Amino acid sequence: MIKVHHINWQNCLSHSLFKQIYKGWSDDPNQVTHFFWGLGSTNIEEIEAVNKKGEQYYIIDVGYLTKDIVRYPRPSIADPATTYFRISKGGLHNCTLSVGANPARFEKLLDRGIEWAHAINNYKEVPVEKGHILLCPSSEGVCRFMHNCSQRDWINHAIKMIKANTDRMVVLRNKPRPDNQWWGTNIKDSLKGASALVTNMSMASIEAASIGVPSIVSPKHVMSELAETNFNMINKLKPIKKKTLLEWGIKAANCQFTLKEIREGVAYEYLS
Repeated sequence: MIKVHHINWQNCLSHSLFKQIYKGWSDDPNQVTHFFWGLGSTNIEEIEAVNKKGEQYYIIDVGYLTKDIVRYPRPSIADPATTYFRISKGGLHNCTLSVGANPARFEKLLDRGIEWAHAINNYKEVPVEKGHILLCPSSEGVCRFMHNCSQRDWINHAIKMIKANTDRMVVLRNKPRPDNQWWGTNIKDSLKGASALVTNMSMASIEAASIGVPSIVSPKHVMSELAETNFNMINKLKPIKKKTLLEWGIKAANCQFTLKEIREGVAYEYLS
């Protein structure tokens, strides 16, 4: 049985997404499968309740290599053909270790002009810089869900761990929102000269990797296969290899789907 968890806001994208899930996901009457759109509203508490019952769940969010959604003043999908959504079983990100490496879907991203796919495809290995550490925390909700702490507590912990392992300067960059200092700025400017990006679950690490800046991430981050997960490696990070990055990009492409692909059962075929 499929159970979707709507967010009670008329403009929420969950309403469009869940319609496609109902059409394209095969319903097993012997098993409850829950679907959540991100961690907003009461989703964290509801996921905890699902976990306690031992039932299966997926979290849907914006894809890894995609044209982004319109976020402000209200969310919308500008181009359904080039906007992809990741569907992650039992967590926020997919584990790429068990994902197939057929490049067909990645090649389709190239044909559709997806910026990050082209950045990976055209990537040239560069030496690791010796500059600052860019600290990019995930949202308040993600920190609470992943670490049972506030974003501020996670930032303080990360800074403590960074400073215990390096004397390089730490520069904070939070997610750009209309009411903060990073709104309207480009992360590539913050990454110039950086020796590393540190995050828990932010996809800023994908942007960093595309220009050769290595990352330290949570072990449950989709890039943990290619990034480091231990702070004690922060002065020992190695250049990102083109082959490794491309292999990761191909797997990431096989974890994300357009609304049409969800509706037609492609996502179910790949992930079930």
